[in-house]
Amino acid sequence: MPTSCHACGAEVRVQGPVGRRETCPACDAELHACLNCRHHDASAAHACREPHADPVLDKEAANACDLFQLGDGASRRRGSSRAAHHALAALFGEAPSAAEDPRDALEALFRKK
Repeated sequence: MPTSCHACGAEVRVQGPVGRRETCPACDAELHACLNCRHHDASAAHACREPHADPVLDKEAANACDLFQLGDGASRRRGSSRAAHHALAALFGEAPSAAEDPRDALEALFRKK
């Protein structure tokens, strides 16, 4: 099944289940890690959509999770939702200008009229 590495974005082809010690041939990152799992979701509890999974602290390191299913790890490298919101706001002219000082904006917000 072709997928991509969460660390470098290289295409990875794996036959069968991913072993705990398998690594990316391009960068040697561990593949059996949360960031490569299809259940990984930074907005979910413990960053996992699988409710029965044990919490894992290091999302980049290999782990022994029995619920691991290989997903597209590189999609997590393509940008956060925060970056997407900023890009969308900039597209519609709603983003603050880069030259605007945040303190000026704060003072304008709370300035007495």
